[in-house]
Formats: sequence, C-alpha cells, structure tokens
Amino acid sequence: MQAHALAKQIVDRFHLQKNFGEALEKFFSHHKRLLKKVARLLAGKALPASKTAPVQRIEQERRQRHTQHVRRHKKIWKLFRAGYNKEDIAQMIGMTTRTVYRVLENEQPPAQETRHRTQHITDQYLPYLSRRWNEGCHKARELYQEIVAQGYTGTLRTIELLVARFRPHRAKLVTKQAITLQKTPSARNTALMIVRRAEKRTEDQTMFIDQLCKSDPTAATAYTLAQEFGSLLRHREGKAGWEKWKAAVHSSGIAELIDFVEGLADDAEAIINGCSESWNNGMVEGFVNKVKWIKRSSYGQAGFPLLQRRVLLHPSDLATGRKRKMRSA
Repeated sequence: MQAHALAKQIVDRFHLQKNFGEALEKFFSHHKRLLKKVARLLAGKALPASKTAPVQRIEQERRQRHTQHVRRHKKIWKLFRAGYNKEDIAQMIGMTTRTVYRVLENEQPPAQETRHRTQHITDQYLPYLSRRWNEGCHKARELYQEIVAQGYTGTLRTIELLVARFRPHRAKLVTKQAITLQKTPSARNTALMIVRRAEKRTEDQTMFIDQLCKSDPTAATAYTLAQEFGSLLRHREGKAGWEKWKAAVHSSGIAELIDFVEGLADDAEAIINGCSESWNNGMVEGFVNKVKWIKRSSYGQAGFPLLQRRVLLHPSDLATGRKRKMRSA
C-alpha cells in the first residue's frame, strides 16, 4: 500500500510536548539537590496576595464554558428543526459532523459537570491548625476534634500525619506556607509545572518556578526553552521558529534537551509540518483507541478473523451506515 502523492506527514503535537516534558524530567532528575534547595528557601515565605481567588476564577471559567455549550446546543437544535441537514449545520456552526450527531442525540441541553476535589482535604483547615499549633496546642486528637466541629470529614490519622510535619518547626512559628512549600516536588512534577501555561499554574507553583530560575541559570534557560517550545507548537511558528528554537537548544548546552532535538532529526519534515499546519491526528488516535478496546475486550478468546469482523461490524459503524442510508433515501 502506498501513501497518496500529496499526503503530508504531521507529527502529533500532544505527544511531542509529552516527549519534551520527559526530557525535562531527565534534566531535573540530575538536579534534585537544586529542587531541595529551592523548596527550603521557599519554606516560610508568604504567598503574594492574589487579586482573584484561583478557585473562584476556575469556577467562573467553568460556568462560562457551560453557558457556551448550552447556547451552541440550542442553536444546533433550532437549525435542525428549521430543516437543515447535519452536514450543513456542522459547516454553519464550525464543528465536525460527528459532534452535531452527538448533540442531536439528546434534546435537553447538557448539565454542568460536577468536578471532584483537586485539593487535599486538610488544605482549608491549615491556617486554623497552624494558628492553634502556635498557640501551644500540639495534640493531634484535640486539633482533630476542633476541626471536626468546623465540618472536617477526614480521619484522625490524616491529622496525625499533618501534625508530624509541624513538629520540626516547634522552635519557631508555623505558617501555612512552611507546610505546603517545604515538600520538594519530584523531577516529574517540576517538568509538568514548567511545560504548563503560566495562567494554568497555582500561586505555589509560580513561586517555586520563580525561585528556581533565580537560583540556577541553567534551570532558567530550560524554563525559557520550554515556554518557547510551547509557543512554537501553539502558534504554528513554522520552519523558521523551529530552526531558531533548535539553535537555542544547542547553544544552551543542556544535554537532555539536545538529545531530545537530535532524536527528532529523522522526522524533521513531520516536525516542521506540525509546527506549521493546523491538522492533527486526533481522529486517527480515536479509531486506534476503538480497535484496541475491541481487541482487549476479547483478549485470549478470539483470533484475527473474529477481531476483523468485530471492527468492521462495530455498532458505531453500523449506526453511521444506517444514518447514511436514511439520508440517501
């Protein structure tokens, strides 16, 4: 089988960013002492006052996205009732036909999703616990009973582990920041902080990265290269941007990032296309995921002939075929 003569190979930007994050992880795994040093410097520092609470900002953005989804849902149904077919609706709204089909499966607008807690259960009680510790209350059970009266639903063991982190600070005042910032982030978590967009980081993460860049010039260079790489992929800066960034990596002298760049030499054309074109292989990944799911669901129970029939006669494919027949009729 041969590819089409005009076909272009485009690298998957998600996995490219993921591989770059792994290269950063290797770099920081060789600089664990630096991470510990930064964590010790930050322990006890007060967080800067934020103009908008992060939790409130995130919740506001979530409500705005839900409002947009509801508005889009109503518009699709309005066009559908007006007699437009699904392909025309997809073009008018600016989305895929598959998404339009999914929206038309349910006439009711989607409900807002309920997110699970992303913070630790003791986070909201840390200011109170640190204040009571500084007042002289050093018994975990007594502290536990006090915050249970305030609505705490966790276990006594969790408070005992938290109080154990207070004890090294017995000779000095304990602050919330001294507890939350004294734990050294792993090389992997540090790499994830750096590749993440600045507006997506927490205040603790922003403080850690700022101190990290101030403490080590090489780490500051790695951070700058990470931000430039993310901008290169998001804004499609093309071949010129890629060559400029690659030259900056070589001049940085960071062996892990240089190995990452040199490992992409064989796929240079696909990399440049990925930095230039808006296409992505998300749909292909979806079909691959479907085939893998079908294969795993019958693992050890069927051979290739049955797998082939299950893929070709999958319910989703049959439903799509029926819809096409209905449209043609």
